[in-house]
Amino acid sequence: MAQTQTVTGKIADAKTGQPVIGASVFVKGSTSGTKTNDAGSFSLNAPDHATLVITAVGYLQQEVGANARLDNLLLEPGSKDLDQVVVVGYGTQKKATLTGSVETVSSKAFQDRAVTNIGLALQGETPGLVVTRTSPRPGNEGLNFVIRGLSSVNGSTPLIVVDGTPALNNFSFLNLNPDDIESISVLKDAAGSIYGSAASNGVILVTTKRGKGKTHYDIGSNTRFTTNGITGYSPSMQQYATMWIDANKEEATPNWWVWGTQDNLLKMQQGVEGAYHFATWPNVDYFIFNTNRIKELFATRYSYQNNLSISGGTDKSAYRLSFLMADNKGNLATAYDGQKQYNLRFNYDIKLSDRLKLETGVSVVDAKTSTPSVGLDATLYANDMPFFPAKNPFGQWFPIFNGVDGGANRNPAALTSDGGRDNQNSLTGRVDLKATYQIVKGLSLEAKASMQNERFTEDKYILAVPIYNWYGTRQTGWAGGTDTTKTSYYAKSWTSTLQYYSALLRYNTSFKQLHNISAFAGIEAQKTDYKWIDANRVGFTDLGVENISLASTAVQTNNGFSSQYGNYAYLGRFNYNYAEKYLLELQGRIDGSSRFATGHKFQNYGGASVGWVFTKEDFLNGLNPVLNFGKLRASYGTSGNQATGLGEFDYLSLVKIGTTVLGLPAALQNSSSLLNNGIISYDRTWERVKMKNIALDLGFLKNRLNTTFEYFGKDNIGMLVNVNYPSVLGGAAPKTNSGHFSTKGWEAILKWDDHVKDFAYNIALTLSNTTTKVTGVQGADSYSPGKMGIVNGYPYQPWFVYKTDGYFKDQADVDAYYAQYGSSPDLAGLPKNNAAVALRPGDTKKMAGSGGTITGSGNGTSSLVYAGDGTPHYTFGTNLGASWKGFDISAFFQGQLKQLIMRNGWMSYPFNALYTNQNPSFLGKTWTTDDPNAPYPRLTVNPTRAKWDYANNDFMLQNNRYIRLKALIVGYNLPQAWIRKLKLEKVRVYFSGNDLWELAHVKDGFDPEMGETSQNSGYPFARTWAFGINIGF
Repeated sequence: MAQTQTVTGKIADAKTGQPVIGASVFVKGSTSGTKTNDAGSFSLNAPDHATLVITAVGYLQQEVGANARLDNLLLEPGSKDLDQVVVVGYGTQKKATLTGSVETVSSKAFQDRAVTNIGLALQGETPGLVVTRTSPRPGNEGLNFVIRGLSSVNGSTPLIVVDGTPALNNFSFLNLNPDDIESISVLKDAAGSIYGSAASNGVILVTTKRGKGKTHYDIGSNTRFTTNGITGYSPSMQQYATMWIDANKEEATPNWWVWGTQDNLLKMQQGVEGAYHFATWPNVDYFIFNTNRIKELFATRYSYQNNLSISGGTDKSAYRLSFLMADNKGNLATAYDGQKQYNLRFNYDIKLSDRLKLETGVSVVDAKTSTPSVGLDATLYANDMPFFPAKNPFGQWFPIFNGVDGGANRNPAALTSDGGRDNQNSLTGRVDLKATYQIVKGLSLEAKASMQNERFTEDKYILAVPIYNWYGTRQTGWAGGTDTTKTSYYAKSWTSTLQYYSALLRYNTSFKQLHNISAFAGIEAQKTDYKWIDANRVGFTDLGVENISLASTAVQTNNGFSSQYGNYAYLGRFNYNYAEKYLLELQGRIDGSSRFATGHKFQNYGGASVGWVFTKEDFLNGLNPVLNFGKLRASYGTSGNQATGLGEFDYLSLVKIGTTVLGLPAALQNSSSLLNNGIISYDRTWERVKMKNIALDLGFLKNRLNTTFEYFGKDNIGMLVNVNYPSVLGGAAPKTNSGHFSTKGWEAILKWDDHVKDFAYNIALTLSNTTTKVTGVQGADSYSPGKMGIVNGYPYQPWFVYKTDGYFKDQADVDAYYAQYGSSPDLAGLPKNNAAVALRPGDTKKMAGSGGTITGSGNGTSSLVYAGDGTPHYTFGTNLGASWKGFDISAFFQGQLKQLIMRNGWMSYPFNALYTNQNPSFLGKTWTTDDPNAPYPRLTVNPTRAKWDYANNDFMLQNNRYIRLKALIVGYNLPQAWIRKLKLEKVRVYFSGNDLWELAHVKDGFDPEMGETSQNSGYPFARTWAFGINIGF
């Protein structure tokens, strides 16, 4: 019998010399192994003459004899992209033999990033994964993930799997500690078919770090400051007055009104501050000052993030304990608006015998979000003109128009500061247990159980805010904060629990080192329970205690809901490769769901993929000096979707009790009645998505240059949609499997990774695009101006706009237009030809019946044309990095080349609403007699005419293309000679910045990530500047 010895060693990056942390070191042909610690060191017991296999995500696999010199093993970085170890569904595979479309994001993407939200760090990191957000507010970012475009109109959220178990919800993924992540894999094609009914939108696999090596401590801390980003939509008092004056100059009958007289607006235009007098209220002075709500409400804010981890282990057991404490503040200056987060995770592995290994994981996340309950609504900024100060000279809250014409709702600074709080708390716990038993060599049984629970509570109260006039006199009523009928207290609580169980039988073998086989088969089941209750009371006074029991009981409501559903599945996969040259993968799954009726509960899914590493062919050896690696792969598979909006028991007919009025008019009476609560369908079943993919992977110049190109398609035949039926049907029809949604697209990756002596550098470019089409939705053939959701025969979110032909040149042009179309229904919204609203020279000239390519429904739709769709196109990411003798720098750019948007809301175009804020981006860019070729039509203070001139016209469509510096990191690792004296193994200091710069194509001053609305609370996207330190010992 071979002797066993203790083998120790140290593994470093071949290019940088830095320790490789978390590399797996195991004895070939056995389950005995360990991982390197944060110093790159390892120790394990191995037989004499054994072979050690070393793998690490992002590096090439290496094999070395146990008796070799191991004190300075060098791993080649995975930029060569051949032997990278990739996490896939229910296992791992070598990148070189992978036939599916799987992209890996290593832990490096999260290192030194000044974010606690995982989703923000994933923006642009991998082609095909589009991450968008609607707000910069911590805990309320409104993140959305789409992998390779939509697969259905019933949701786009991919399946999230953490350490082999589906996540309870997206928040449990987003609130993970970034320092705990080992890698993230994105499954984009038939590789996700193994997850069956949950994989139609793709799969994101998260692997957390585990313990290894001797005991090691890691401490990380960063302090960050956030400043306002783009605020070009914020006018000054002078700009606001100028727009009114310029617009009235264009009117035959100027609209000087109440306080907005010509004299007053001229004073504002000149920047005159102080008391203004208005004839309407002769006894009241109005105090006007050049104010800016953005500057009043938002300022530089400070946040922090602290990490501590302790890890270690032997070849028998290993552990890792980590803790995160963070306080992420938004830029709101008047009150706290942010999220405090506390994460605790403990992963522990133990070998109970030579055959039995146990892996456990326990994690707790406590996320507390606190924000003002009022004041941050959609009208935060768009509503207020820029000349009313937030406070009077006595430091008291001052309302718009001195309290005469408005109330507390017109002072967002007052509301956000004193109008109440909305406090939300999410407490999530998770326990994982996995046991692996090696039956014989190559055959093992794996059992897994997981329990996840989230408890969410919310307490939201609204208070009356004391308001004073300029002279310090408190106002009465709601405006003065003396009326509590609009105050309230709202409390909500819900719990969600997920139970998951699985058992897999795995087999791996190799014959003559040519025929390599791996396979598994198994069963899994999961059950989800959800309970929710809420209550609301009107009338609440702040007594320093936040509790619904202190609110009035005069008006109160409550509600509740519970649900329970389950899934179970049989699944399996078979992999074969010959000499890692000819590759085959087959996988299948049978899914069952409690949400469908008997006979429709189960659905079969499967996939097949093949690959050919053609550079292993002898006849191509001559290309080796240039082309070092080439692989052609293709896949086909099916996956499914339990569409959002389905109830747990929609296939059951429910009876509703009510009353019906019966009898003759002279003797009507109420009678009890039973009503079928909606029409049901027994035939509804899973959406079924077919996925196709073909790809080419190439490696050049000693694999320093790597490229990948993929073309893919997805077809959802049987999408659940609402079908429009005649009104005589007699009830609300359920969704049916009637729709067809198709997606096509491509992805390209280009990477260069090289070093010259001590200087290493890398460049990575990714680019992808998708197109969609919806068909088969009965009744979805009509459209209206603007962006639609579903229209048969068009992409998802199609734009239908009015085609225009410039502006009217003169009055004769206007008269001829009215003569031709004045009584025609072809031009919806044509202003009447009268003195009040008639069109003028310089107004927009719409083309009637200009499209000819679409058939509309309703007045004026024959004048619409299809202009494109509103989804992002040509999304890209660019990574640039370099390192030299401990110094390193990396810059990550992200963006998109095309997305059609049209701004909506009060500030979308001039005088969309009269007595609100105005967008200064239009100043000097509208038609005048001196500038008849201006980008925008003639100004008007008439809303009817303004709508005609701007709303849903083709020239108002903007291409929302942009490029943004998402992350900039500059770091320095102190030399070992310096830190050894302090008994430290690692000291790193760094600067990290997020969203520091952008180049945007939108013309109206809004942030390109804000979306289309001009009323998205006005909360400016922030720039983050962080300074941090990491210490290891």
